[in-house]
Parts: sequence; C-alpha cells; structure tokens
Amino acid sequence: MYWFLLFLAVVAVWLLVLALLAMKLWGQVKALTRELVAAQSKLDAAQSEAGSGHTREDVHAPA
Repeated sequence: MYWFLLFLAVVAVWLLVLALLAMKLWGQVKALTRELVAAQSKLDAAQSEAGSGHTREDVHAPA
C-alpha cells in the first residue's frame, strides 16, 4: 500500500513539473509572437512609406 502511495506522489510531482514547464514555455511563445507581430507591423509600415509598391524582385526583373 505504501508503494502505491509513493508511486502516486512521484506521478503528482512529475505532473506538477511538467505543468510548470508548459506554463513557462507558453509565456515564452506568447512573448515571441508579440515581438514577431510588432516587427511585422514595423516592416509593413516601412514598406508603405517607401511608396513605390514594387518589391525587390520587381526591380531586378529582366525587361
């Protein structure tokens, strides 16, 4: 009986550790996504300020 309770305690600790790691990873993913969205919006703003509407491929395309 004691072995079973010890086993349950070990499983509970592992589940707690996995849950904490998942929460930490989720926070990092959210922060990275936020940074990527901000960078994309800055890139879009810079491209719209350029105004030409041509991409780099359009400029170098053969005539």
